[in-house]
Amino acid sequence: MFLRVVVALAAAGAIGTYLVLGIIHLRFPFEIEWMEGGLVDEVRRVLAGQKLYVKPTVEYVPFLYAPLYFYVAAAFSKVLGVGFFSARLVSYLASIAGIALIARIVHRETGGKHVALLAAGVYAAAYPLSAGFFDIARVDSLFVLLLLAALYVARFGRSTSSAVAAAALFTLALLTKQSASVIFVPVAAYLVLTEWRRGLVFAASGAAMMVGSVVVLDRIHDGWFWWFVFWLPRQHPWVERMWVDFWLEDLMRPLSVSCLLALFYVMVDRRVFTSGDARAAAPGDARGDAEPAAHGSAFALSFRSGRYFYLFAAAGMLGASWAGRLHAGGWPNVIMPGFAILAILFGLGVHAAIVAAAELSAPRRHRVEAFLLVLAAVQFACLAYDPSRYAPKPLDAKAGEHLLDKIRKVEGEVFIPAHGHLATLAGKRSYAHEMAIADILGIKGGPAGAELRADIEKAILQKRFGAIFSDTDFFKKEIQQAYRQEGKVFEDKKVFWPVTGFRVRPERIYVPKSSGSAGPSLPRR
Repeated sequence: MFLRVVVALAAAGAIGTYLVLGIIHLRFPFEIEWMEGGLVDEVRRVLAGQKLYVKPTVEYVPFLYAPLYFYVAAAFSKVLGVGFFSARLVSYLASIAGIALIARIVHRETGGKHVALLAAGVYAAAYPLSAGFFDIARVDSLFVLLLLAALYVARFGRSTSSAVAAAALFTLALLTKQSASVIFVPVAAYLVLTEWRRGLVFAASGAAMMVGSVVVLDRIHDGWFWWFVFWLPRQHPWVERMWVDFWLEDLMRPLSVSCLLALFYVMVDRRVFTSGDARAAAPGDARGDAEPAAHGSAFALSFRSGRYFYLFAAAGMLGASWAGRLHAGGWPNVIMPGFAILAILFGLGVHAAIVAAAELSAPRRHRVEAFLLVLAAVQFACLAYDPSRYAPKPLDAKAGEHLLDKIRKVEGEVFIPAHGHLATLAGKRSYAHEMAIADILGIKGGPAGAELRADIEKAILQKRFGAIFSDTDFFKKEIQQAYRQEGKVFEDKKVFWPVTGFRVRPERIYVPKSSGSAGPSLPRR
């Protein structure tokens, strides 16, 4: 059918476009997003054998992320060299594996290659909805891959050993991003309700591994692991508009078709999914909705349907995404788990609707199938984007090299609060990243926050740096007391902007004032 080919090409096009963008990004030698360099600096700490979570100082402040991504990226860097290429490659490969796993899950449930391709295509097409975070040096794609792998094993595994394996994957996801615990809970609840022995093994082993790993890491880091990864994020204020905007703007506006098909899948009568046609279409699914429960009650049998598993999984994946958006600083990348589960439900919903129409007369059935394919085409049209928007230009790389030359010519160290990695690329040492600092100073960080502020003020007022490359009003008052503006970093207003994330670049160069024109002396403390 013509429409089947059209939507299949749309899905394949979305995947292909993303794959090409990822290769372009791998080759770019500077930041795609303003925090990438800071994460690469943390990879360097791992390679140097230093702890990730320590007392915050002007020299280094950890980001609020769990450690697994940094260690995986460090392993890649051992072979490929430390830098953006190896750090991005982790995310790029993880995102490709995640797309493939979405297709595998849908194919395993339905036996349909076409709907599996559509589901994978919807997730790939959601790339701009994540602000283009799929393939950059951030933790998110590895996190989503581990979540999908955990859901796959939890759904299709049958033994207690598979329950332990799923729990281990959830633990690895937690060690990548702490919101994995929000998803673990409803999945554990589902398994306990449907396969209580396997569910208890999953819940107990998962809780033990998660709690144990957190305790061990906190002891290794003298209490700073818990402070940065769990305590500090909870201090961020709520973004009240996200109570509603998450559902209306983040999900329904761009993914309305996927949301409607997801609702159809989880709300349609269970008997639709146990028909001969549906099960015959999935010969590879040994589990199936009609699988007998070896130890289950009638209540457990009623919940064993695949739609209930994905209902519980969606509650976790969407709940974690919602929680991320509700906290200040939650960028659209936190919705990536939600995009993944909606892509799966999109594929399952299309298949479920086709199965539901199987008993209709041929003319009506064909009209229903055509209508579903039109809906799928509408979904891809809603997700269409201009990929050139996410491709850095050759002039950006040239501007970056020009900036590195300026940094190299500075006598002494330089402070580039939002882009400290540039100092490293220029052969100097980097200092704490502005975002990591703001995470502490933006809330009541207690004595650690007060000491960090004092440490930064002291370094600036004592003219510790040969130059400061500033791009925001970060400690502007202190900088202007001890430093004078030497000039602008770039003459061209269009170059060296990150293609995604916070739009910021080094703008002004400050050098120390002469002793005769120095500002107020550093106050005694």
